[in-house]
Amino acid sequence: MKKLMTIVAMTVLLGCGVTQAWDGTATVRDESFYVASTGLTLGDWTTVQAGTDYEVSGYAITEDFQINMEYQPGILDSDIANINTYLFPANAAFPPDHTDGNWTMNYGDNEEYVFNISLTGGCTIYEYDGLLETTGGSDIKWTVTGWHQTILAGDIVGNSLVVVPEGTYRPFLGSPPVNNVEIFDGNLDCEVLAYTFTGTAADIGSGDVLGVALVPEPATLGLLVLGGLRGLLRRRHRV
Repeated sequence: MKKLMTIVAMTVLLGCGVTQAWDGTATVRDESFYVASTGLTLGDWTTVQAGTDYEVSGYAITEDFQINMEYQPGILDSDIANINTYLFPANAAFPPDHTDGNWTMNYGDNEEYVFNISLTGGCTIYEYDGLLETTGGSDIKWTVTGWHQTILAGDIVGNSLVVVPEGTYRPFLGSPPVNNVEIFDGNLDCEVLAYTFTGTAADIGSGDVLGVALVPEPATLGLLVLGGLRGLLRRRHRV
């Protein structure tokens, strides 16, 4: 039994790791260019890209913000790096095909993004490709959208705006490339698990600052798993 539990422990720990990056780092958090994902600062109700096919209304996001993608199978590490830095000025630590930009956070065009919330759910999910607009389910009670692209959406659980699907960027029904940076297909695993707030969800609006809950680092996950397995082994030993 002990041998079996050791194999299970190793398997679970391996599953907790993040896909190894192009330069050998185990997580985006180890990169020299890493900037932690941030919360959101909300302003007045507004309409962005007014008068165009990309028009969307909601609470303005008034400050630069960051959303990091995780390294993951099927997506080039260099593409993840480019998204996380939005083509930040190249240095020796970047992938060879990394090009220059000038943003501190990867959403420096925050003025083009809005936050929506509905306590009953059914928020609209906007998709850039074909300008599709899909009514979300009862668990889609908030969205972050810009350029007719919903980048995060989710449910309200306690004092958290939980990302649905969990830790998923771009909750599209389809899976198109979006622009010259987001050139992958499908969803992406991201660092943001939820945005947090104080008070009641019904009061969220202009002037509020939402906190952020991030995916635990792989080392932390490993410790949690080890702790749980050790507890299980102790209980089995007593039996």
